[in-house]
Amino acid sequence: MNKFKYLATSVCVLLLTTVSGAQTSYPKFEVPVDFSFINVHPDLPVITSFNVFGGGVGVVYNFASLVGIKADFQFYTQGTGVRNTLEHNGFPAGQLSANLVTYMFGPQFKTHSGKFQPFGEALFGAAHSNEVAQILEDEGITNKSSTNNAFAMEFGGGLDYAIIPYVELRPVEVDYLLTRFGVNGTTYTGSQNNFKYSAGINFQFGGK
Repeated sequence: MNKFKYLATSVCVLLLTTVSGAQTSYPKFEVPVDFSFINVHPDLPVITSFNVFGGGVGVVYNFASLVGIKADFQFYTQGTGVRNTLEHNGFPAGQLSANLVTYMFGPQFKTHSGKFQPFGEALFGAAHSNEVAQILEDEGITNKSSTNNAFAMEFGGGLDYAIIPYVELRPVEVDYLLTRFGVNGTTYTGSQNNFKYSAGINFQFGGK
């Protein structure tokens, strides 16, 4: 009986040690900082696609070794491509100037072992911009204002490379970004099926 108790106690201690080790084998928090661009597809007659450039920051809370909750905030500014395309087609776009902001939340799935650490994510939230309505107005389709805020969701993933403790290089993240901007006073609501590429640095805190 004493041998059984000793064996049971030893097994319990081993399990607790293993669980404790597993719980601290991944970072509790991650903070990715990135530069990115989005190839926007507004589904409009003249402007079929254009690029916006920017970057942002995220915060991930890992409550398990493979699963975390991510909050992501990005800010983009329009380049000259949209204005040049409109002007080339005879539309007055000299005053066109707009930005795009996205703020989304959702699960992140990531492997936290080895030098190469792939991850995937599914984020949901909102985007803010008045650019779609400005393009519609410049094209003569409507003179109504934009709804400014739209539903947004993002699916994709990337790869982190551990370079030193608590710091990872993120050479690539590729995402599908859906936004649905409408225009006030009209029945227009477009689905913008966008491509997003980003790269940056991922900082880790706690756990390891």
